[in-house]
Amino acid sequence: MKKCFSVLSILFCCMLFVLPVHADVIWEPDDYFYNQHALDCTYVNRMFTTNGPDGVVIVYKNPESPQVITRLDNGIKIYISYTYSDANGILWGIYEDSDKIGWLPMDYMEVVYDSISFHEDYADKIVSQSGELKNQYKNKEIYLWKYPGSEEFNIIKVEDFMPSYNSVYLDEENRCWGNINYYFGFRDVWICIDQPTDDFNTLYPSGSPQKNTMQKDNDIESENTSTAKRIVPKQNTAVVVLTIILILAVIFATAGLLLKFNRNK
Repeated sequence: MKKCFSVLSILFCCMLFVLPVHADVIWEPDDYFYNQHALDCTYVNRMFTTNGPDGVVIVYKNPESPQVITRLDNGIKIYISYTYSDANGILWGIYEDSDKIGWLPMDYMEVVYDSISFHEDYADKIVSQSGELKNQYKNKEIYLWKYPGSEEFNIIKVEDFMPSYNSVYLDEENRCWGNINYYFGFRDVWICIDQPTDDFNTLYPSGSPQKNTMQKDNDIESENTSTAKRIVPKQNTAVVVLTIILILAVIFATAGLLLKFNRNK
């Protein structure tokens, strides 16, 4: 009985050690091309808006195949997990939607303003400073924002561990915001340190503050890409030739076996 209890205790400890690791594992797409080029792909994990020529973004089988998987009208928000740069320097993003999976040119994608965009726009105003939310907010509901001034947020109840931040930003009202790398499944989010329990209307009674001009410049560039010549994958001739050789080899081998079989018969 003691031996059995010891084994169970060891297994339980191993589970405690392994579970947190699995919780942070980055999900990878189930795509043949991605599996073959995973080391050459870059993890993006951002939302984008489609903005292609003639009002359409075409999704192809992969960056080396012109086979069309589906077409997306402009103005649709989609998630891009990974990107791949081909031999010509064209950047491709992998797209997934239920039973469809394929690749599309990132030149036709406009990034949805997020925390990364905010970091880029306000890099000169974000200061490295570590800290933790005050204990007075324990067991209270607080707001985790996509970025300061964003209308997207999550409400969570703080219980055992207080969220900690590694950099701060002062907004137009001189309120201090802290950037949280990770907190119970939430990555790269912001908290209003001075007013963590206040909602959007309380913080911004006049509406969202205006974003930096950098985002406006990006919008103009994205509008220009909608009239550019359409990007189409270039067929990998080496793969085509190899496929043809393999098919011919199978045909000749089958013919040889049939000829030998007929002779023996």
